[in-house]
Amino acid sequence: MFNFTLDPEATYLVACTYGADSMALLDMLLKKGAKPVVVSLDYHKFDSSPADFAGLEAFCKEKGLPFELLDAAKLPEEKQYHEGQDFKAWARKTRYDFFKEIYKKYDAKALYLAHQQDDLLADYLRQKRLNKFEETSFSEIRTVRGMVVVRPLIHYSHEDLVEYNRENQVPYSRRSDAFEAFHVQDPIRQEIADLNEIDRGRLEEEMQAKNENQLRLSSELQEKAGRSEELEIRALFALPKDDFSATLIRFVNSGDAKVHLGDEDIQKIRQFLLTPQASAVYKLKGNTHLVKQYDVVFLGKRFDKLPYSYTLEKPGKLSTEQFDLDFSMGAEDRFIKESDYPLTIRTALPADTFVFAGYLMNVLEAYSSWKMPVKLRYVWPVFVNKDGKIVYVPRYREHFQEYHSSILQMHIEDKEQ
Repeated sequence: MFNFTLDPEATYLVACTYGADSMALLDMLLKKGAKPVVVSLDYHKFDSSPADFAGLEAFCKEKGLPFELLDAAKLPEEKQYHEGQDFKAWARKTRYDFFKEIYKKYDAKALYLAHQQDDLLADYLRQKRLNKFEETSFSEIRTVRGMVVVRPLIHYSHEDLVEYNRENQVPYSRRSDAFEAFHVQDPIRQEIADLNEIDRGRLEEEMQAKNENQLRLSSELQEKAGRSEELEIRALFALPKDDFSATLIRFVNSGDAKVHLGDEDIQKIRQFLLTPQASAVYKLKGNTHLVKQYDVVFLGKRFDKLPYSYTLEKPGKLSTEQFDLDFSMGAEDRFIKESDYPLTIRTALPADTFVFAGYLMNVLEAYSSWKMPVKLRYVWPVFVNKDGKIVYVPRYREHFQEYHSSILQMHIEDKEQ
């Protein structure tokens, strides 16, 4: 049920009420090897609250988990609930203020919430009744008040999670569930919970049909993001805000650099992708960068060693950090004549063009159309003659090899992938 990769060096928060949903989520995190900080709030609205929080605290102590509890009765007077206020609105603001405080205290990388499918269906049904339909956020990752919020359970119902707890012997309080349903959750949630299996299935299908385009585009991009492939910038911006953030977060975490993005980082990257420059680089962490080239963005490394430029004065051999070259037998089969020397061998620039198969092509666009791996695009050479004209760009093919009178061998280390 839980398909998120966790960084063992990162700190995560999980909001827990001792209800069925949040305890199922906590158990899943534990089974993934995480030791999250458990955050909870006592609103003093339910007689059983002391027993429930005592049970939650005891569970955390048994598992060796940090436990942060906010006692609403101890808030400053101006922040406490007062008669006449909208309790649900007050409770939401109070808990997110608390989440943000603890997030900052532990320098957390994500907050896990036990939002589940009933929440999505309730939101959709509310919009339907108001005839004010907006795209439902199916994104499992969101950004809220500068925090990365992960909702890994949104494709499971409350009953699914109750069954999970039963099968895995996870303790939880039905009283806590009752409190949430009455005081915190949208009243429509109870209607969703009371639906029979057939009516619930119909509502799910209707909601998904309304969001078909969003679901398809988001699924395609997030699949690419998980494989660390290049992303199309236009498609990325076509996503709703939450899906944009989720796809970007998955993308930068698909490599091995363990980059953690916050809301501010995402906004900066958004502006970077909107810059008018055809080619640009954005540093993420260490030697890991986002590389924008025309309409795509991909992850890159080793920019401390790029770009490069070498000179070959006459036909001969050249050994560099990026490649070994042997033109000692001539390079006429590469359309390189002796009159082209001295040759400049360098990385491609955004404005570079060359003639291929009778057509004038942009070099960087050609790399993309050739499906050249990202790791090669920083080191793939272009050959420029003494007059400044690009006379040769090695044609990339899968399992690239050169077996002609001239030889080019690229140096690509596995650790750079």
